[in-house]
Amino acid sequence: MSARHRRLQFLFSAVTCVLAPLLSAAEVRVIYPEFGPSIAGKEVDWIYGDYVMSNDKITVIIAAPIATRDANLTVRNIGASILDLSLNEPSNDQLSAYIPTMGNYLFQDPSGVEIGTSEEGVFWKCRSSRSMADDGTSATVTYRLKDGDPYVTASVVVTGDQASRVRAIDGVRADRTFKFSVMDNVALCEDPFFRQCVGFTGEGIRWVNGRPAQLRHQRVKRENQVSWETRIYPATSKLDLIGALEHAAMCFFEVDDQLPEFGDESITRATLKITGAGQDSFELQTDDEGRAATRLAESTYQVEASAIGFSPVTTRIRVDGSLDPIQLKLANGRGFIARIVDGEGISIPAKVTIYRVGVDQSPVDFGPDSTRTFVKNCVYSVHGAMRCALDSGQYEIVFSRGPEYNRVIETIEVEAGKWKNLNIVLPRVVDTTGWVSTELHSHSSPSGDNVSDQYGRVENLLCEHLEFAPCTEHNRISSYVPHLRAMGLEEAMATCSGMEITGRPLPVNHQNSFPLHHHPHTQNGGGPRTDVNPVVQIERIAMWDGGSEKLVQQNHPNLHQIYGDLDVDGKADAGFRGMLQWMDVIEVHPPQTIFEDVVANPPNVRDMRIPLFQWLQLLNDGYRIPGVVNTDAHYNHHGSGWLRNWFKSSSDDPAEISTLEMVHNAEAGHIIMSTGPFMTVRATSKASDRVAIPGDDLRAADGSVTVHVKVQCPNWLDINRVQVFVNGRPRTALNRTRKSSPELFGESGEVVKFDSTFEVEIDRDSHLIVGAIGEGMTMQKVMGQNYGNRPPIAVSNPIFVDVDGDGFQPNGDGLGLPLPGKG
Repeated sequence: MSARHRRLQFLFSAVTCVLAPLLSAAEVRVIYPEFGPSIAGKEVDWIYGDYVMSNDKITVIIAAPIATRDANLTVRNIGASILDLSLNEPSNDQLSAYIPTMGNYLFQDPSGVEIGTSEEGVFWKCRSSRSMADDGTSATVTYRLKDGDPYVTASVVVTGDQASRVRAIDGVRADRTFKFSVMDNVALCEDPFFRQCVGFTGEGIRWVNGRPAQLRHQRVKRENQVSWETRIYPATSKLDLIGALEHAAMCFFEVDDQLPEFGDESITRATLKITGAGQDSFELQTDDEGRAATRLAESTYQVEASAIGFSPVTTRIRVDGSLDPIQLKLANGRGFIARIVDGEGISIPAKVTIYRVGVDQSPVDFGPDSTRTFVKNCVYSVHGAMRCALDSGQYEIVFSRGPEYNRVIETIEVEAGKWKNLNIVLPRVVDTTGWVSTELHSHSSPSGDNVSDQYGRVENLLCEHLEFAPCTEHNRISSYVPHLRAMGLEEAMATCSGMEITGRPLPVNHQNSFPLHHHPHTQNGGGPRTDVNPVVQIERIAMWDGGSEKLVQQNHPNLHQIYGDLDVDGKADAGFRGMLQWMDVIEVHPPQTIFEDVVANPPNVRDMRIPLFQWLQLLNDGYRIPGVVNTDAHYNHHGSGWLRNWFKSSSDDPAEISTLEMVHNAEAGHIIMSTGPFMTVRATSKASDRVAIPGDDLRAADGSVTVHVKVQCPNWLDINRVQVFVNGRPRTALNRTRKSSPELFGESGEVVKFDSTFEVEIDRDSHLIVGAIGEGMTMQKVMGQNYGNRPPIAVSNPIFVDVDGDGFQPNGDGLGLPLPGKG
């Protein structure tokens, strides 16, 4: 967007705000498909059947008081709560919920709702359907909104013989990046980076830490009744909240970096330090376009604008009620401009990780791990062109595109006023023909247990070259398609709607499923509710959408508990073994477990979460459930990409990938699990004219199997050991290492790291798994400090070898730590 277009947009918005009182009055109504609210932000949670209350300045969404109304995984039983709250301009909801009585009363009877108009404006009122204390008291919550008011008034009245014992307390869910404070009888929670602040007024009001945060009030007591009231102000910042309390007018700022337009991967995130005469200074964060808004009294102010890679600029401004945005111009920009192409010269999405080197090695930090595009020290360049401003100094810049591409490292010196042009070629060197990379389990803000921008999650997936990634938010069917469409990259990554249904007990009651039909703005996006019985829950998700074809994935399981130790007390019982019949695939990470001596270092029974080891035991017991690995990413800084699966696919083009083919190949176990190395495994025998790949059966009448293994890596990965496992156990004779057999391993710079065969001799039906690992190696620089510390590793799913001709029969072998109920 050009600077001129941004100015016009701000001018239009400002004029709209001035005219709004003449055009519309405060209203309250039910939300329905033909008339939805206009509210934006990262935490928008409204659905049809909720209520919208709005005037010319703010919009409030009130959750319908019904028993099934949950906002997301962690904001539950939320009837009569405020779920979305924002100024109309700029609209930017970041609040998870304001919860009257902090859940001590449930509001679950829609027949008790009253809406209307009074002298105090429009109102919404509801009486509680239950007291959690079961003390005979009831609570009535009322919201009121007048024309022109920058706040909504929330009041609670508790009646009953025991009312005097009830504390005046509400709950506020404003997670992770919010800071809580109190100033002059105003309790506020502020998220400076995401430009949201909510203020609550009241005598003696205060916070008590917790989740939700407790908002304590002074009570008004009458006979058999207590009450409390607060005004709730949405604002962009603490400074804006102060302006709202003083009835100041909105003032818009626009920061211009004075550089030519450069597309999506260029931002102007600036900090404005605003100081009035004789007043404290306040900081204001702009959005990615350099825009900010705050209410300011008419006066003269000093404003300092600063941003990474630019010299600070200080100016004096006069706020006089003008509609024109205040223009602030950054100066003396510096950094680098990069264009990233593949080996054929075609622009590609790429991740850029920036490290400061030399004397000053303080970390680069563009923004929190929950934001988009410029995330901590990473830049996600989905179109392969970026402009990155940096402070003066020396930097190491790592360009990458997932493990099928080579990386490029550039070391540059950044000087004031100078821009370094970089033309980066990332060749695709690993040949994965017939296989596509997948991530089946990741999250963002709609899940409710994190605050990550979902657009940023999609950027992360694209730039790590994940070719198929279903959307799997907690307890909500959602979609990545709107983000791909906004980027103009709908054909760059195959996706579908799905969900992770997440119930208790933890962690056993988590299952992913896709594809599922998405019903936007309905409870759970049209998905099922959880159940306290994991067997019931997994069957429910398996049969959802009329029993349609889908993949059901058991997430981060405790197989010890599932198989036969329900209460994890070390004593065998029925467990949740009925779940196993519904599992199409099961998460078995971390993959390096297959190389560890688990038996020699057994965990405590309550820590018996060793999925891969227990999965091997399940295979021996005849449960042919394929294994997968996923990141379960919740944040966007190197979140997805460091774990992945390769699925067999008839098409290598993401635009042509079939979701149902992905489901079928996953069910068949045609899967390689990896932190980066790409491995193919093919098995042959004299008794069969077919080639078996992971997941397949193979006839071998004489017990002789030839296993061909090929491992490829880009220039930032390597392996030094390849091992064949027979029925879950490594055989010394089937182990190859770079130290003992250097001739079998590729040299540095070579893509093919291993290409050889193993002659396997077995005397009974057996399953064969191959693992390749870079022992003592890491994935540093490309995958960052947290995830990059892990070794490069690939593990195949099993090939099932039938020796006696009666079809593959499980051997029932124990691996040394039996599942409960097994010998």
